[in-house]
Amino acid sequence: MEYKCNKLSYRPSATVIIATKKKVDANANFEILLFERSTNTSFAPGHCVFPGGTFEEASDECQEWMNYFEEYGVSSNQLDRLIVKEPNTKRTNSLLSTGKSFSREISLRITACRETFEEVGILFFRNHKTLKKLSSTPTFGEDYEDVNFDRVGWQFAVHKDAKQFLNLCRSLHVVPDLWSLYEWSLWRSPFTAEKRYDTVFYFVSSTKKPTVLLEHSEVKRTMVSF
Repeated sequence: MEYKCNKLSYRPSATVIIATKKKVDANANFEILLFERSTNTSFAPGHCVFPGGTFEEASDECQEWMNYFEEYGVSSNQLDRLIVKEPNTKRTNSLLSTGKSFSREISLRITACRETFEEVGILFFRNHKTLKKLSSTPTFGEDYEDVNFDRVGWQFAVHKDAKQFLNLCRSLHVVPDLWSLYEWSLWRSPFTAEKRYDTVFYFVSSTKKPTVLLEHSEVKRTMVSF
């Protein structure tokens, strides 16, 4: 049988592996957030997956993000730290920058943060204080916690319109924590798959379990006690 692959059919996406410390040491001193997808989803229904989803250029790579970063005080050097500079790194076309707005390494991290919040309600963030402390040493991801934070309302808004993620960050006076997401691997779907993705897997660790709020149209249940 001969298979024909449409080179334009691969969509960029981002996935986040979230590890948190366990209170009691057992075989391992950490846990990984894994959840079972709803059977009603169009992609991988009923499968066990990490948080993540498809890159949306209109929301994740729009100039408004760069304007907001500049307003917030994010320096160009801080953003440059996110860009892969190794000349021999093999990246597919869908994961390469288009040159329209800014680096794809930045926008895919925005995708990762947005999809994580949309699916499981976890918002990894930095405020002015933690942004100033940004250094070359590895950092832990921190979930936004505030008694007045309407996590349910904002999750619904972002699920309906990906552009609302920027408005969420503006309203909370924070920026998504792109720097605690460490690129782990690049995966490509088999060309025989009906839906095909070029996916960047990011790893983030947290010192405590974040607040999990499942978006039940996409997520059925978590597979660990988050």
